[in-house]
Amino acid sequence: MSFSKQVKDELNAIQIKGNCCKKSFLFGSLISSEHGENRRISVKLSDEATAEKIVFLLCSIYKCEPTVTSIKRGCFKSIQLEFSSKKISEFLSFADSFSEGKPIDGLFTCQHCRSAFVRGAFCAVGSVSDPQKCYTLELRIPNEQRAELLNNIISEWGILPPSMTQRKGAIGLFYRNESAIEDFITACGGSKSLFSFYDVLIEKNVRNEENRATNCDARNILKSVAAAAVHISAIESLASSKVLDDMPRELQITAKLRIEHPDVNIGELAALHTPPISKSGVNHRLIRIVDEAKKRNLI
Repeated sequence: MSFSKQVKDELNAIQIKGNCCKKSFLFGSLISSEHGENRRISVKLSDEATAEKIVFLLCSIYKCEPTVTSIKRGCFKSIQLEFSSKKISEFLSFADSFSEGKPIDGLFTCQHCRSAFVRGAFCAVGSVSDPQKCYTLELRIPNEQRAELLNNIISEWGILPPSMTQRKGAIGLFYRNESAIEDFITACGGSKSLFSFYDVLIEKNVRNEENRATNCDARNILKSVAAAAVHISAIESLASSKVLDDMPRELQITAKLRIEHPDVNIGELAALHTPPISKSGVNHRLIRIVDEAKKRNLI
């Protein structure tokens, strides 16, 4: 089962108590409907559970039993519902004439109605990607006015605004930020799906931290190997030219230990001295050795 299907199944299974919230869910789930003469309404849905819930709500609230037609084109299946309803036709007319700033309070009765409306819209026209792959939540609305209505309601929750694109004759509201998707699923009531989403986020964050730590260790090893190669080249050049014999004894000691232990890092090399010295002390000595070799054009 896809993550999108998992979310929709959970949202459809939420029990709606108030009659006003049932109407709000129904209006939201029919936001992509077409309406024509004699208040005839038609809607195509890809999610069977959503179609069944719409049929149940139409029958129980408006005593309206829609005609249900299954459509199959290749591997794509959809369900078409057709019915007549004065109230829903009035809502669709309102949605088609919506503009920013237009009051929408008349649509909703209680504090839970907005959540029910958006939940219904997502079940009918929404999709969310598998968080293992990417973070994208989309709602495809048939026209700009209805998209503005839905966006207006969602924005009241403080969710980051979506990008709006037009594709194949529809307006898409896209959320591509994990925090926006978290907030959206939370506001719709998808607690189980949200925990699944969090599990993936935590797993990916842990994996990313491990990768960063591994990459950091690898970079440090490469830097140590490269630095040691420069040190050894300088020491060998100074030794072959008999210059090293005339250098201070502490530099000769460090040079000898570096040649004998080419794979150790600066901290480990410092501990090999008798008595042990600091890392900065070893580093200072090696810099002096390399500078002397460079001064004599030996490296």
